[in-house]
Amino acid sequence: MAIYYRRMMLNVSRLVGRHIKLNNNLKTNIPIVSYGLPVNNFKFQYLYESSNRSYNNNNKNDNTTYYYFLLSSLFGFFNFKEEDGEEISELIITIKRSILSIQRNEFKKAEQMLHVALRQAQALQNQNAITYIYDLMANLAFETKQLKKAETLFLLVLERLLSNGVTENDLKVIHISLKLANIYEQTGDMEKAETGYKYCLENVQIYVDNNPKDENVLILLAMIYDWYAQMLLSQARYADAFKYFEQSYNLCVKVNGREHEQTVNLLNYLGTVSYKMEEYDKAIEYLTTATQIGRSLPDMTHIASVHINLGNVYLKKGLYLNAKKACYEGQRIAKNKEDEESLVEANKCLDDIKKLL
Repeated sequence: MAIYYRRMMLNVSRLVGRHIKLNNNLKTNIPIVSYGLPVNNFKFQYLYESSNRSYNNNNKNDNTTYYYFLLSSLFGFFNFKEEDGEEISELIITIKRSILSIQRNEFKKAEQMLHVALRQAQALQNQNAITYIYDLMANLAFETKQLKKAETLFLLVLERLLSNGVTENDLKVIHISLKLANIYEQTGDMEKAETGYKYCLENVQIYVDNNPKDENVLILLAMIYDWYAQMLLSQARYADAFKYFEQSYNLCVKVNGREHEQTVNLLNYLGTVSYKMEEYDKAIEYLTTATQIGRSLPDMTHIASVHINLGNVYLKKGLYLNAKKACYEGQRIAKNKEDEESLVEANKCLDDIKKLL
């Protein structure tokens, strides 16, 4: 793993030099900046199959799952107080305004404010603040799929952290390494991605062993399991994917409780992998549990797709009346929540059932 890490860092100077003038041309629009902020990596896996076609909503960033922990890689790094001086106070206010703009979906304004903040930090020669702002920009690029730019910025942040004495197994480094692994996965470098995910698992386990009750570390571990399992699922490595989804699910229940959107998400994945392994009864069990929990989560946007998944498993087993009931429920919820994608899939499923009844 150390060799992997050193090789990754060899590219820093080359990549950063290519994009060093970030103040003028960085385009960003979704933040990962603070405690308890949702990570936009939630996805539902459709099981729908018709005419040898499989529909999968496979993008890690399409929907929203809630990993409640210190999501910014540099949590606690920028620890200045407003009373530290007027110029520092102005810098903090600028960052706060950018975050507020992001929360209001005023993304262009937020981008402008981050550039202002970076210029302020550079004028102050405040290296910690510069590193922090670069990290925010990296996360913004990551979430908006500007993957090359995100890679460049994350590597820049890593270089700055390491030069400041941060060690390779520090939690800040693990956070960034996880996102880099996901970038490599999305850009098709699966060997680098797998090595990166394993690097994160190996190093975060040290923190779990030292403090098994630290919820922030446990949820970080759950997220690593989840993202790694998603890659394994995409590669049809179903047994390994199931193992890591199950571990993520157990940690999620431990930290967040059973009635939580991420619990439903992971049950949906467990049902999906069981379906892919042709373990249909297990798939029905996981998806039924997910729908039951979903009833207590009225604000969950994409719960309709879990009902549709359940209907598709029933359809595969030849239980057409059960399938019809589940897909009708998915259709009803999709209409109520104006979930057009799920509505399309519910209608397709119901059309197939109609042909068979």
